[in-house]
Amino acid sequence: LRPETSQPLITSLEQRIRLIQKAGIDILVIDTFDPAYSRQTAEAFFKTIVLNNLKASQLYVGYNFFFGREREGNIESLTKLCHTHRVELHVTPPFKIGNDVVSSSIIRTFIRTGEVQKAASFLGRYYGIEGGTIPGAGRGKKLGIPTANLETKAELLPQAGVYITLTEIKGKSYPSVTNVGHAPTFSDKTPFSIETHLLDFKGELYGETLCVQFVKHLRPNQKFPSPEALVSQINQDIAATRDFFKKSGVSGRIQS
Repeated sequence: LRPETSQPLITSLEQRIRLIQKAGIDILVIDTFDPAYSRQTAEAFFKTIVLNNLKASQLYVGYNFFFGREREGNIESLTKLCHTHRVELHVTPPFKIGNDVVSSSIIRTFIRTGEVQKAASFLGRYYGIEGGTIPGAGRGKKLGIPTANLETKAELLPQAGVYITLTEIKGKSYPSVTNVGHAPTFSDKTPFSIETHLLDFKGELYGETLCVQFVKHLRPNQKFPSPEALVSQINQDIAATRDFFKKSGVSGRIQS
């Protein structure tokens, strides 16, 4: 309704559906939030959605849950409605890691600043972006380190830099090194890109759909004095990535 004030999505709708399914939820209802929907009073929302459509006997919500037009419904009013209509209400308290309450706002901040390990600890999984592979400048192949150039609709991208990543293709994950940003060694005017080098992968990636999961920030982008110096650094990045996964194992588990 107000796209100019909306925050970038951490996960796309497709990603959320898969995550909800993986969590073991049997039924997911996706409704269209439009102007008419937004004008429902809190009581009308409760009666129409919760009672009539879902026929709920129990309801689980977060501690900061609001509902109805202009967020007029809150935990207090929801408690009264549930009591009146004999719906058992469960309010989930804030979940904290250290002194911080887990929230989408703090997760977005971690991702934007490249703190992907902290983001993973708050998400319970690595932050990932999906997209198709498109032709790039071909510099990686010429340097002997081929990369997949990712075109993504993800609204939230990590800070520019080089990352240890896991790249999934056709259901299989490969350790990888991913560069987010420009290629200043070649030109200050190179376009922004997301380029991933999959370790020990053989095959063609153009046209494939990839999911790149950000595991650890390695270093910022930098301009090297020559392509040879860049190749030397990339080989160091690859060695660091191999060492990381040798110690931690290739999995979706969160590493501290």
